[in-house]
Amino acid sequence: MSESNLPLTEDEIKREQLSSDFVNLSDDFSKFSEECAFLFDAFAAVGREPECITPHTSEGIRHLCYWLKYQVIGYREKIDEMQDCWRGLSRKK
Repeated sequence: MSESNLPLTEDEIKREQLSSDFVNLSDDFSKFSEECAFLFDAFAAVGREPECITPHTSEGIRHLCYWLKYQVIGYREKIDEMQDCWRGLSRKK
């Protein structure tokens, strides 16, 4: 039986899944980064014209900052989980 036809081990399956998860996370983070760039430009524009900051604008900024905060926390948690998984697999080698 050739090596390419051997069934994958549990660790190899985990490594493949982790690689797939990493690609997905990287794609998601790239989209998030683009959204952040747009938002930061918008915040800068609002900051240049403080008279345009209405209560609705202020509430929108507060909401977006809250959203950004929890998006970053979510990415940090996903990265930490992936690092822990990778470390566990690396120790088994």
